[in-house]
Amino acid sequence: MKLLRIYFTSHWRDSASPCEWALCDESGALLQSGSDPLATLPKGHECIGILAPDRVLSFSSTLPPGSKRRWQAALPFIAEEHTWSEPENNHVVPSATMQDGRTPLAVVDKAWLSRIIEACRSAKLNMRRVIPETFLPPLEAGSWTLIWDGRSGFLRTDIAGGMMLDGNKNDGDTTAPTALQLALRSPSLPQKIIVRPFSTIEQKLPAWQNLPVQLELGATWDWRRAAIPAQAMNMLWGDLAPSIRIKEWWPNIRPVALILLVLFVIETVGTHIEWALLTQERATLTQNMQRSFRSAFGEGSTLVNAPLQMQRNLAELRHAAGLPDEGDFLSLLNVAARRLNALPAGSVRTLHYEAGRLDVDVKLTNGADIKKLQQALQQSGLSVRMGEIKNAGDGMQARLSLMAGGVMVSEKISAAKIFSEKIAREKIAHEKIAGKIISGNKL
Repeated sequence: MKLLRIYFTSHWRDSASPCEWALCDESGALLQSGSDPLATLPKGHECIGILAPDRVLSFSSTLPPGSKRRWQAALPFIAEEHTWSEPENNHVVPSATMQDGRTPLAVVDKAWLSRIIEACRSAKLNMRRVIPETFLPPLEAGSWTLIWDGRSGFLRTDIAGGMMLDGNKNDGDTTAPTALQLALRSPSLPQKIIVRPFSTIEQKLPAWQNLPVQLELGATWDWRRAAIPAQAMNMLWGDLAPSIRIKEWWPNIRPVALILLVLFVIETVGTHIEWALLTQERATLTQNMQRSFRSAFGEGSTLVNAPLQMQRNLAELRHAAGLPDEGDFLSLLNVAARRLNALPAGSVRTLHYEAGRLDVDVKLTNGADIKKLQQALQQSGLSVRMGEIKNAGDGMQARLSLMAGGVMVSEKISAAKIFSEKIAREKIAHEKIAGKIISGNKL
């Protein structure tokens, strides 16, 4: 993926200000470069902003104890004594805490950085990181890195430490910058300072005298081709942090997402297999019911709803045999009365029977009592459907529709066969008796 690097100096004011830029490929090779306003820069690439060293101040400090939110709010006030500006004007970014307990901090003008973010958003540039140039040069063990163009430059001292350097005009080229001299008064001096000149100037060491450490000439410096460390401090932090993007945290959640996807596929496939098996079982049961129905009532029977027709025919067979059916009024009332008798007097308001269904209008103290009555009737073997529970003023009222529901379809089919065979046997016996009576009369 190509990377668009945009360099912001102290001369940048708004979206109309030109800024240097460089388009690099995945290996870091330079493809294009120029100096143009943000709106004219190449689009559709990952962008990274690079801040000039004179725009960023870095120092180390011991942060107050407590939660991250607590010391995050205190950072602008900690930077106030170093910047001499109001705390609300400072955007302070912390780095990893060092072994001595101090934390490196980088400070930039908050309003200026906010304008950069808004200008990039308006120009449709996908800016996710903004890194100070001070923290780009690599560091060798026991050394500092000095970027120098002959008159000015910057120094990197540790992972998040560095400073801007200006030459001493009055003392000529033999005196090191004052900031460097002050930095070299530190008790922990490096073994050497690697000087990396800009590629546009003569490649030689500065002629500074009386330095306590040795200068060593290194490779030339060009921010366009410099490697971008993954751990480099990103100034888009805290209030100015970019919105979360799935590409950034996808590698962390990818294993969990794949596991969830596999489980979802397994669950979906299993559900479809189970549904197919249930559908097949339902079709088999329906065929068996239809076969049993025709076996009991004849092959010429018209079938629409086998269970319902079986229940009705079974009731007819019972009535023809002189037996009551469980869907009869008295049968339903007999089963329901065991539960209804336990209710307070006047709880049963009306009874209505029609086509094997007994409607009971009840009024009880609350809706919970009506639901308990429904459960009790169901436990008695009845099929109970409850209507809407309404407020009757002095209690709650609802209609319970009772139907016979204690006999399974298979039991009804068996019962139908038994009753049909019984009726057939009784019919034959009646015919025999009638024949004997006719014969005796003839005699």
